[in-house]
Amino acid sequence: MHPPAARVAAGWLLGLVMMLLAGAAAWAQEDPPGRVARLNEQQGTVSFSPAGDDSWYDAVPNRPITTGDRLWTDRNARAELQVDATALRMDDQTQLVVSELDDDNARFTLSQGRLQLSAPELPAGQRLEIGTANLAVVVEAPGDLRIEADPAAGTTRVAVASGAVTLYGENGESVALGAHQQLTVSGRQLAAVSGAPVRAGEAAFDRWVAERERLEAQSIAARYVPREVLGYQQLDRYGDWQNDPSYGAVWYPRSVDPEWAPYRDGQWTEIAPWGWTWIDAAPWGFATSHYGRWARVGPRWAWVPGRLGPRPVYAPALVGFVGAHANVAAGGRPGVGWFPLAPGEAWRPGYRASQRYVDDVNRAIAYQRQLARADYLHRNTPGALSLVPVDIFGRGPIARRDFLRVPDDRIAQMQIATAVPVPLRGDRHAGGFGRSASALPPPDLRPRQIQQLQARQLQQAQQAQQAQQQQQLQLQQRAVQARQQQLQLQQAQRFQQGQQMQQAQQMQQMQQMQQMQQREAVRQQQELQQRAAQAQAQQQMQLQQQQQQAWRAQQEMQQRAAQAQQLQMQQLQQQQAQRAQQMQAQQQQAQQLQMQQHNALRQSQEIQQRTMQQIQQRAADVRAQQMQRAIRDPGQQSDRP
Repeated sequence: MHPPAARVAAGWLLGLVMMLLAGAAAWAQEDPPGRVARLNEQQGTVSFSPAGDDSWYDAVPNRPITTGDRLWTDRNARAELQVDATALRMDDQTQLVVSELDDDNARFTLSQGRLQLSAPELPAGQRLEIGTANLAVVVEAPGDLRIEADPAAGTTRVAVASGAVTLYGENGESVALGAHQQLTVSGRQLAAVSGAPVRAGEAAFDRWVAERERLEAQSIAARYVPREVLGYQQLDRYGDWQNDPSYGAVWYPRSVDPEWAPYRDGQWTEIAPWGWTWIDAAPWGFATSHYGRWARVGPRWAWVPGRLGPRPVYAPALVGFVGAHANVAAGGRPGVGWFPLAPGEAWRPGYRASQRYVDDVNRAIAYQRQLARADYLHRNTPGALSLVPVDIFGRGPIARRDFLRVPDDRIAQMQIATAVPVPLRGDRHAGGFGRSASALPPPDLRPRQIQQLQARQLQQAQQAQQAQQQQQLQLQQRAVQARQQQLQLQQAQRFQQGQQMQQAQQMQQMQQMQQMQQREAVRQQQELQQRAAQAQAQQQMQLQQQQQQAWRAQQEMQQRAAQAQQLQMQQLQQQQAQRAQQMQAQQQQAQQLQMQQHNALRQSQEIQQRTMQQIQQRAADVRAQQMQRAIRDPGQQSDRP
């Protein structure tokens, strides 16, 4: 392929790649973010203002927080915001704005007050940024840092305990800070300020932060679920973990009503871009409502987290829906119902999303027990279905009196839908909030935020316009270069045509030389083959000789081994014969000893008999002598007195 043609093809390929990337970007824009933030802990009065609403409300802990939302801590109040495993802890009289929160970027604006940021990990490709009126702090490595913004003095103090950050000013200025470094700046050009006063109350805030970190480190739930699961800390206070043979590690809530079921105590509200979102009333209800599945284990409900990855994807509510049709009604009022999804059941969003997004949300259940069923399990589980009138749905917290009861046979006939069978009303600020906030941020903060946002948007638009102009200029330069290269190619073609004959002759000569070289190579190859065959034959002969020698040596070794074994057998037999002779001699000695003992015993008995006989004989002799004396001297015996 000629160079110009190659460049044209490359241009077409580049255009095709740009079109594909643009299409992929447009497709990716259809997916909502896979993560949100949560108000994890609050002390005192904390106010909340949703995106697109200038009003302030009392903060609701389990309401998801996303791009455009704002938080304000009143005097003597504190709050902790969790995004993935990152904790943003706010001191009192602090306002924090969620400027951007999606899968790749987490940008916050600290309008006023003191903020402690703890980022134990920072995944590759993720941007974590805290902006103030003076600068932007970009976290470069995991660690802990503190930021204090004083809009009255126009200063920002940044103190890095661990990790690394980069401070960015207005005109591209940047300053890097590492562990145990701090800086106080004034203005937007990163002008350092020395001796700036430290806001009061930092010691009390330090103690509160230390206590939060201690509880975080001792969390039992963190052994079973990743720390990116929002609200996992509350599982330690309100439930217990057990191991189930079917589902693995499961969590049981404590102190729930016997008629309680998942997704029953709370409310539905509209939150962009997900639409209908469940806000649970239980303090532990965030993690169990937006991650994992629910299973009925005996008479109790158990939350099954499954094998959640290090970055679990948030879902507005993991339920199936029924109703909003004529066949779902009670007392003439159409109803809408929902039930929790069981382990192994895939969740389908009610909004437009790509298949990749759906797969990411349901990734954890691929490792759970797959139940063999063609229908949703908990639709027919007694007490699992929650049913309310359509006009009650999305109108605030649902009371017990609002629930409808229908026969089980009618529940089995209800049509299941993945999306909420109630259209969005557009009044997305009608529910999901507490009452109007009694504590509001200073009024001068709100216009300043708007001005800063407008200035940033204008700056971004100018930068984008400059980038487009540069791209157009580069395209024009490339077109001129392409024309010049085309002219050069035409001249090169004419020159090549004049040299083709010479090249043809050179090709013929080269072919002849190649033929000669091929013949010589064939001859050399034949000689090499002959030499290799001879060498192989010699090697085979040597190998045979070595094998014969080894066989003879083996036979000699076997003969020697046999002779040695025979000699050992003879010696063993001789030893056995000697032992037998010794045993026989010992037996003879024992017999002789027995005979000697027998003779000695017999002799002893004979001596005893002789002695007795002698004694008896002597006694008889004595009696005989006495009798003879008596016979000879009868008178003498009678005269004895």
